Amino acid sequence: MKSFVLCEPEIRVTTIDPEQDEFILLASDGLFDRFTSQECVNLARDKLCTMPVMEQDVNAVARSVVLESINARVNSDNTTVIIVSLNAGVVSYEQMLVP
Repeated sequence: MKSFVLCEPEIRVTTIDPEQDEFILLASDGLFDRFTSQECVNLARDKLCTMPVMEQDVNAVARSVVLESINARVNSDNTTVIIVSLNAGVVSYEQMLVP
């Protein structure tokens, strides 16, 4: 009998660039059934940018991404999201360009 649950995780090894990498988004396949990887990153980044830099709440953003998956994308699969912040905060691209 074939199992629908995969016992081997998808693993990627990469080097983190502190100048470019702002956070890591880890999620179960339930999220990626409804979003592409880039859509997840864009959604999380946009939500973080709406918060003051020193008050960015990655837990609230992860919760918001899950709710977006469940409500807007009609996802009934188990969905887990963890966001790990790699720096003091995420700023919008427009703020990065200001000298």
